[in-house]
Amino acid sequence: MVDERQRRTIRLRRRIVTGVAFLLGAASLTALAIAVAPPQNTELAAPAIRDASGTGSTSATVLPTTLAPTTTTAARGRPTPVPIDMRAPNAPVFSRVPTTDPVVFLTIDDGIVQDPAVLDYIRQKRIPVTMFPIPAYVEQNEPYFQAIHATGATVQDHTVHHTDLRTLSPANQQAEICGPLDEYQQKFGMRPWIFRPPYGFMNANVAYVARSCGIRAIVLWKAATNDGRVDTQGGPLQAGDIVLMHFRTDLRQNLEVVLNQIRALGLRPAYLSDYLTAG
Repeated sequence: MVDERQRRTIRLRRRIVTGVAFLLGAASLTALAIAVAPPQNTELAAPAIRDASGTGSTSATVLPTTLAPTTTTAARGRPTPVPIDMRAPNAPVFSRVPTTDPVVFLTIDDGIVQDPAVLDYIRQKRIPVTMFPIPAYVEQNEPYFQAIHATGATVQDHTVHHTDLRTLSPANQQAEICGPLDEYQQKFGMRPWIFRPPYGFMNANVAYVARSCGIRAIVLWKAATNDGRVDTQGGPLQAGDIVLMHFRTDLRQNLEVVLNQIRALGLRPAYLSDYLTAG
């Protein structure tokens, strides 16, 4: 017969065996869980696109301001121009140039701030830009605008006084639109043929009056830069989009930001003058 002492010994051995088995099983499960667990994602998330307040369908993309690569239209092949019928009585209006070329168009308005850093950056990166300055600002510092023009930029029409054209009679609209053309031809060697109405405001007469001045096309925009943002209409930039910029204190930053966004989307900047041609 098994006495009480032997029974206690047997029960103790069983407890030890059970405990060891439990510990071995738990260790195996832990190792299995580690083996099959997905690795942690250590990459930074892409910048979010958000709606810009007060601008309807406009969205804003904020991107880091790292240096963009040097890029020019000429370096990437010949552009595919958009022929424009100069026999039509009204100048056509474009917010986006109808092209399949992977290009967008950087346009700079007004001219109130003439930042040397902007000129240096355009030169350094060989950025294709189109200028829409006001004559009074050109007269303040003509060498500045001449220097940007010398990089390949064209100087186009933005009226004489930056007036809301909807408030003017057709005769006064004509004076505002036609007014800078002779002066710019004399200063920059070419008569402007692209027009942007101040604020993007226009009525039914403007396209007719602009054509009477010899304007080929009126351009608005699909995106605008502000304080290091690119505010877009209807999603990210795409081929043919026209980007509105201004000669302001944030222009140098905005150029860098928009160039990086263009690069990320597989696009490049180009000259409007290479695309809006007389057909």
